[in-house]
Amino acid sequence: LTIDPTARSSMADDLARGFATEVDELQGAVIDLAERAALPVPTIAAVHRLIKLAEGRRQGSPRLLPETIVAELATPQILQSRDANPG
Repeated sequence: LTIDPTARSSMADDLARGFATEVDELQGAVIDLAERAALPVPTIAAVHRLIKLAEGRRQGSPRLLPETIVAELATPQILQSRDANPG
């Protein structure tokens, strides 16, 4: 599988334009379903939080790197979510 290096997601386009993204409808829906099933989804929660922060800053895409997501996984909010739903 080859991905065009100039390809962008619709969320990246939304962030570049300063618009709200569909992160609540996508990752937010997964988080809600996981909470109902008492399943932890810390990585999805971390990505959701980082996208929401980027929306609020209106500075374009945060260009999330794996290292950024791993660092976010260590934040108290994500740890509480993970501890509340042990896997």
